[in-house]
Amino acid sequence: MQLEQFLLTLKQNSNFRSLNPLKHEGNFVFKKGRKLLNLAGNDYLNLANSKALKKEFLSTIDSNNLYFSSSSSRSLSGNFEIYEEIENYLKTQFVKKEVLHFNSGYALNTSCIATLAEIGKVLFLADQLIHASMIDGLRLSRAKFFRFKHNDMQELENFLKKYHKEYEYIIILSEALFSMDGDFINIKTLIEFKKLYKNILLYIDEAHSVGCFDYSGLGFIKALNLQDEVDFLIFTFGKALSSIGACMICKNVFKDLFINRARALIYSTALPPINVAWSLFIFKKLKEFQQKRQNLAQISTFFSQSLKQGAYEILGQAHIISLILTQNHKALEFAEKLEQNGFFAPAIKEPTVPKNTARIRFSLHCDLKESDLIKILELL
Repeated sequence: MQLEQFLLTLKQNSNFRSLNPLKHEGNFVFKKGRKLLNLAGNDYLNLANSKALKKEFLSTIDSNNLYFSSSSSRSLSGNFEIYEEIENYLKTQFVKKEVLHFNSGYALNTSCIATLAEIGKVLFLADQLIHASMIDGLRLSRAKFFRFKHNDMQELENFLKKYHKEYEYIIILSEALFSMDGDFINIKTLIEFKKLYKNILLYIDEAHSVGCFDYSGLGFIKALNLQDEVDFLIFTFGKALSSIGACMICKNVFKDLFINRARALIYSTALPPINVAWSLFIFKKLKEFQQKRQNLAQISTFFSQSLKQGAYEILGQAHIISLILTQNHKALEFAEKLEQNGFFAPAIKEPTVPKNTARIRFSLHCDLKESDLIKILELL
């Protein structure tokens, strides 16, 4: 059968995926009975493991409002007051913008990009390494788009020069901190392009940077005080914020558009109010986590510099650091070696990353110690 041959080819190329049940205990996971330090999560501030934080949150919640299902979409009966509360709170932090809550970053990106493809003659210019959810939004909507080499501002400018007069809008898609290569967006150059070409809109996903930058914890763009220059700023809550959900930060006219046209918002049962309340609780406490952000920066710098001294090929400018091993089998072999020595950091392979760039992606958090990471350096 063609399907069986497809799966066999994946196995032969060391690219077959399977799901392993994991038990979580603090900073560790248990895989097949083996206790492993978890270096694969995105809980950058290590908030999900805080029992004190959970206890404090539960003490603030009215038991009459502990709904574990919204039972409807927000456009019907599922728009509990807590949705308005979190949107209004974030609006106070981004005073020139409105905020719209979604169930997940994936749902947000696919439906909002598809919606933006409808607003006129639109061209999307997408960094090659943007998240799959953005690519799926482009493909599902059959939008017109080109992809430019990762962070290659010259190629991007070539596209702008060639096409800016042909389209009503050109929307540039990027991430603030890229999820696999761990490097930052060249935001200042993008803003220069926006000033030069008046029909540009900037769409920036802060999935891996919200919580981790700025004294307020509200992301890389806000740390640079450039939030007013970005037309669509996306926060996802399932990483440093240790929650679930996402939000779009944009002008009111676009919020109204998404409420009316974003299919993932209109046709999905809204998240349980208890989850939204937790997200709001975390957002209100982000300023208290400055020491965690400093610890995260310090441990990330230590690990990155130590790897560079060993002359290994690495990528990453912050808390996402990738050790490039090129071939799938090499990445799998080292991932297994890490497991045998007490570390959980699975191999990352195609199509998550480009072919011949298989790697181990180390996702660091603020409570790791140098001694933990020295053991990894000794295994190399």
